[in-house]
Amino acid sequence: MRAGFASGQEMLQYYVSYGWWGIAGAAVNLLVMPLTAMTILQYGSYFRAQSHGKVFHSITSLFLAKFMDYGLSIAQFCVGFVMLAGAGSNLHQQFGLPLWTGSAIMVVLVLLAGMLNTDRVSNVIGGITPVMIVLLVCAVVYAVVTFDGSFQGVHEFALQHGTPALSNWFLATVNYTGLAMFSGIAMAIIIGGQNWSPQAAGWGGFIGGFIFSFLLLLMTGALLLSIQDVYDADLPTLALIDKINPVLGVIASVGTYLMIFSTSLGVFFSLGKRLAAPRPSWGRLVFIAVTLVGFGLSFLPFTELVNKVFPVIGWLGVLFVAVLLVTWLVSARTDIAEEGLRRDRIRALLLYRLDPKRRWTPRHANALIQAVDESNLRARQLGDVMSSDLYQEAERTSGISVPPEEQEQLGEKLWRLQRSRRTQHAPKPPRR
Repeated sequence: MRAGFASGQEMLQYYVSYGWWGIAGAAVNLLVMPLTAMTILQYGSYFRAQSHGKVFHSITSLFLAKFMDYGLSIAQFCVGFVMLAGAGSNLHQQFGLPLWTGSAIMVVLVLLAGMLNTDRVSNVIGGITPVMIVLLVCAVVYAVVTFDGSFQGVHEFALQHGTPALSNWFLATVNYTGLAMFSGIAMAIIIGGQNWSPQAAGWGGFIGGFIFSFLLLLMTGALLLSIQDVYDADLPTLALIDKINPVLGVIASVGTYLMIFSTSLGVFFSLGKRLAAPRPSWGRLVFIAVTLVGFGLSFLPFTELVNKVFPVIGWLGVLFVAVLLVTWLVSARTDIAEEGLRRDRIRALLLYRLDPKRRWTPRHANALIQAVDESNLRARQLGDVMSSDLYQEAERTSGISVPPEEQEQLGEKLWRLQRSRRTQHAPKPPRR
């Protein structure tokens, strides 16, 4: 879950400010976001991507790929300093601290964590997401149960007092789709790259996109019903939860702050590594520099930053989403489906070969090598991405236990088998 989503400010400006038309916009995302998330994760799995650059350079021209790469870096920086501003608003709204205090504490936490194991820190912070989902659902129930006004009244109040991100609800919906997908596209591609099956990765993206869109729809409705109480809050979701119970408000404030921390750490750390790619030894220095520059920009008002910066990022995200969807619909969809079936065949043949009760024949070996040859991945890549799932399935279904060191050699074994078969079938030189 994104920190900006949990705060509610994005929903307030992109949906609630349009009254009941905002509900229509949120409903549109029930179709658009799942499809987009599915496409992104399928691309990641298909290319076994370790970074977004691999996908961009594979599906677009060199110029557009570089533009997307640089655009993503700029957007990461913008999201980073907006999150720092949100950290200041969080502690100011809940505890009355000066705005700069929350931002400064966040910068110190980000810099310290950036010098440590960031993966471990992110995993710990990731545990707060289920708690935040529960609190958001409680806020929805509370808003519905306590609503005593009229639907027309909240609609008119939202139109009069809201701060819409764009001129109409449909443009705002399209823009927010780009913003939501763009802010997580780099990580989604990497997550997809860890899954050997494009179909499984795609379904995971579809379900995740639907859950996100469904929560978006629920929270938009809840904030609209409570618009008179939260329209002027920097973090309207926090204000709504605080009305339920002050203790829950504190929990939500801490949870949102931790999510802001996770988002800030992710964007500034990855941006530092990206900018320092020509000289990796400068990685920490660049990370510190971009974080401090972001801190300087975070003194601008959080609400104004969301209103001015996020629409620009959103339109850039729309371009990214359009490139991914168009290429997927035109050609990649068929290629990915065929590759998925091919990897299923490779996995089934490898499971067959592992089973001591089955007879492995040259026909099976030829089928395996043919499938490996036709795959868009190299033999070593296929083995690396499939090994964990393959050996777990072998142990579950056939009781076959393979030592971890042998599991890590699957890619090498596939490559050697492929090379030996090619050598056997290579034409012999003519005799003199």
